[in-house]
Amino acid sequence: MKRTLIILAGLLTAALGASAQNAFRGGYFMDGYLYAHKMNPALCPGQSYFGIGVGNIDVQTQSNLGISTLFTPDGHGGLDSFLSENVSAQEFLGKLKKYNTENLNAEVDIFNLGFWNEKGQFRNLSISMNVIESGAMPYDVFRFLKTGTADGSTYSLAGLGMRARVYGQVAYGISFPVGETIRIGGKVKGLVGLAYADMRYDRFDVTLNSEQWRVATEGRLLTSNLPVSHSTQPVRVSEILEFDELSWRTLRPSGFGGAIDLGSTWDILPWLQLSASVTDLGFLGWKMDKAVTDGSWEYTGFDQIHFEENDDFDAQMSAKMSQLNELTRFRYGSGGGTTLDFLPATFYVGAKAHPSDWFSAGLLGTFRSERAYSWAELRAALNLEPSDCFGISVSGAYGSFGPKLCSALNLRIPNFLAFFFGAEMSSPYFVSTEPRAKHTIKDYANGDVVAIPRDNLNLNLVIGLNWAFRQPKPKGGEAME
Repeated sequence: MKRTLIILAGLLTAALGASAQNAFRGGYFMDGYLYAHKMNPALCPGQSYFGIGVGNIDVQTQSNLGISTLFTPDGHGGLDSFLSENVSAQEFLGKLKKYNTENLNAEVDIFNLGFWNEKGQFRNLSISMNVIESGAMPYDVFRFLKTGTADGSTYSLAGLGMRARVYGQVAYGISFPVGETIRIGGKVKGLVGLAYADMRYDRFDVTLNSEQWRVATEGRLLTSNLPVSHSTQPVRVSEILEFDELSWRTLRPSGFGGAIDLGSTWDILPWLQLSASVTDLGFLGWKMDKAVTDGSWEYTGFDQIHFEENDDFDAQMSAKMSQLNELTRFRYGSGGGTTLDFLPATFYVGAKAHPSDWFSAGLLGTFRSERAYSWAELRAALNLEPSDCFGISVSGAYGSFGPKLCSALNLRIPNFLAFFFGAEMSSPYFVSTEPRAKHTIKDYANGDVVAIPRDNLNLNLVIGLNWAFRQPKPKGGEAME
């Protein structure tokens, strides 16, 4: 099953699309994590820092689907795909939600600078590249894939949608004390849009029979600076995010905007801190090309799909996805122009107990607001930081994408370097895209074989290496930690 990851991408990304600025929530309560201000601009590290290129790299995917949804153990050490006759439609469809969603976020900081001043203020400046994607696939899409060759079947695929953005960002933030127990923080962001796609079906009815498929759709597609823009031919969903002809050298600004972050902390007791924030309150104005669906039509280029028992999953899925792809077509026309794209805002509410300098525990609630792509999460964390050189954190979360486990490691050489690594996943178990084959490290390095989470496709990896240094004692205040 070498192409398992590609198939999942086809289900959860290419057929969906793929959502907003990423933040490593597992580091929210760690004193040694330099970038907690990305979630709450009032939070600030104990040291100033400087980083170029590898200061902060954060990649995250979230989904309420995964390998354990699409594959079932066959009782003989192998796996049956959901297309197998050994897996009943009732068994497979019972695992699905009304809307099956996916988020993919990637943020690479090109330049980072954070520093204290003698007034107890912390300021930070960053330049970053961001890829943010969101997608939703309704229940009936999978019902179609499982039982879609039966004559007389009717499916409603309304709600199928995706949104993807690529943009650059320059951000400047400040955190300052208000009295002895409160800190206020804010951040302003200048945004430069590089590529955009937004697809939505408000109606998508499919009726099957042995000779033709009747399709009725109402939907629209907005794109900016993508290879499919200005296409004179019908555009399929799988073609929207084909980046073969797109490179960083061909990307050019196609949108501009701005956003703000606001946050605060309150030391309600000497050992208890409350915090609240909202990030990404803003928008991008894009120069858009608009396409619409073909309305009501009939598709007759379809041959009934039949599979022998020994047919492999790749062949089955490729055939079915090919037929589904033929139904998802748009035509470009007039009606483009400038469109405001409001960024999905994220809200954070936290409580941190720190009975000692080396131990703390926290509870964090997070809510991302983006219409059909919204999600929520509750997280509990334990942090141990016994010295200036070492710190670890473990946390567990549960929300719209199921349970997650997270661990983070912070290593520091005082007044020199700070290294941070964090990982989060649904479970500690992975499967290979070719589970029955023997692999070498070279196979993984070349991308020929990929290890992916066994359960929901939830994976967050963050790594950062910065030059960190202490600041002088503020006038009239205490020394920075």
